[in-house]
Amino acid sequence: MQTLFRDIRQALRQLRRAPAFTATALLTLAIGIGANTAIFTLVHGVLLSSLPVANPAQLYKFGDTFNCCVEGDLLGDWSMISYPFYLQARDHTPAFESLAAAQAGRRSLSVRPMGSSEPAQPFRGEFVSGNYFTTLGIRAFAGRLLAPSDDRRGAPPVVVASYRAWQKYGLNPSLIGRTLTINSVAVTLAGITPPAFFGDRLGADPPDFWLPLAT
Repeated sequence: MQTLFRDIRQALRQLRRAPAFTATALLTLAIGIGANTAIFTLVHGVLLSSLPVANPAQLYKFGDTFNCCVEGDLLGDWSMISYPFYLQARDHTPAFESLAAAQAGRRSLSVRPMGSSEPAQPFRGEFVSGNYFTTLGIRAFAGRLLAPSDDRRGAPPVVVASYRAWQKYGLNPSLIGRTLTINSVAVTLAGITPPAFFGDRLGADPPDFWLPLAT
């Protein structure tokens, strides 16, 4: 133990005598630690961490592959299921406890609270079935999420916002229940998803808003 302390003291003296070398060594260590931390965070988020949904091990994708919609073009080999087929599978496939649907691509949205003088802001949106959130076991952070009654023709148009999108409006609680103009259509904001929820798949542009397919 004494030998170890003596070596440490000698190393510290050598570092004090060479400040340029010390600064270079510390900078190299900082860059290495930062790079390793960033890589681990990426690997953990993509490969190790489960989707932020209830019982992720019980979640299955109905189809074979997904590789879609790069700059508006369909790319690769992937499954496209029509809405009537989804309804048939949902109502006549007892092997699944619940079967929800989500739009393959995500749309650009222009959103502005009704009556606001502020310019509309760009967001990303996804159309989903009314049972989307209950199938994933997601509960509302504020307000309520979509319900099957919202996903039918003639239903009052509603939308659910992500926590991240809500942050852009200062987490204003009065926004819930208020009318938003989305791509020139008046829609009521029903509620907010939990902060960790980003959708049913990992992507570079997670949805900011979810709307019923019937909309």
